Amino acid sequence: MPYVTNSGLTVRPLSNALGAEISGIDITGDISQEQVDAIRSIWNQYHIILFRGVKWTPEEQIAFSRRFGPLDPHDATPFSRDEKHKELLVVTNRERNGKPSESRNTGRNWHSDYAYTGQPSAASMLYSVEMPEAGGDTMFCNMAAAYDDLSDKMKDIVGDLHSVYDFSLVAGLAQRTPEYVQEQLRLNPPVAHPTVRVHPDSGTKALYVSERASHFDGMTRAESLPLIEYLCAHATRPENVYRHSWLPGDMVCWDNRTTMHVALADFDPKEPRHMLRTTLQGEKSGYLVPGVLGAA
Repeated sequence: MPYVTNSGLTVRPLSNALGAEISGIDITGDISQEQVDAIRSIWNQYHIILFRGVKWTPEEQIAFSRRFGPLDPHDATPFSRDEKHKELLVVTNRERNGKPSESRNTGRNWHSDYAYTGQPSAASMLYSVEMPEAGGDTMFCNMAAAYDDLSDKMKDIVGDLHSVYDFSLVAGLAQRTPEYVQEQLRLNPPVAHPTVRVHPDSGTKALYVSERASHFDGMTRAESLPLIEYLCAHATRPENVYRHSWLPGDMVCWDNRTTMHVALADFDPKEPRHMLRTTLQGEKSGYLVPGVLGAA
C-alpha cells in the first residue's frame, strides 16, 4: 500500500523483495536537504527507488545526482561516456559517431556496477530517454535479503572469502570491437573484493558476488565455481527479484552495495533503447589479483 512520509513524499512499494516508487516531489527543480535526506532514507530501506515522468536536461540530471554524493567520471569505461559530460554514461543501441555503440548490449549478466574496479560504484541512477515499444526490461535482486537467508554456517564461509572480478566475464564482449576489449582489460585488471560487504550508511550486510566473479582468491576456479553459481542462483530466485518495465521519463536509482541487476535483451534491436546513467562513487575497496589460479 502507498503511504506518505513525514516529509510529504508518497512511497509505493514495487515488489515484496525490493524497490519503491517515490512521488509527490519534482526532482527537476530545487529540492531541500530535508527532501534529499528523506529520499536517501527510503533508498536505504528499499534499495531501489523510481521516479516517473521526469523531463530534464543532462545538466539537471547531473545536478540532482550530485546531491547524493560525488559522481564517477567513468574512467573505467571511457568508450561509453557522453562526449560533453563525463559524469554521464550513455547506454544506447543508437549509433555513436557513425559506429555501433559499445554499450548497445551492456549489462547482459547479473552484476553490480564497476565491481571489476578498485572503486566499485555506490549507486547508479539511470534515466530512460527512449525505449522500444515492448521489452528492454531490467531485473534487480536484493543481495541483503540473499545474505540474510543464508544459513549461519554459510555466512561464516562466505564471510572469509574475497570474490575476484574479471572484466573478461562481462557478457557480450564478443560483439564489441577488439580495441574496446583490449583497452577495457588494460584499464580493469582482476580485482578481489570481500564477498560480504557492510553498507556504510545502514550497516546492512549484503552478498557481493556475481556472474562476473571468476573465483575466490586463494581457491581455484574449479573449487570456486559451484559456490559462485549457488550464491548467484540463491540471490536471483524469483521471489527475491523485481523486474522493471521501463517507460520514457523513468529515473531508476539502485544501490550497488545491496543489489545486482541484469539488462534483458527482450526487445527488437531495431528499435531505439537510449538511456543516460550517472554513477555515485563508492569507497575504494579490494586489491589487484596479479595471477589467476588454474582451473584444476
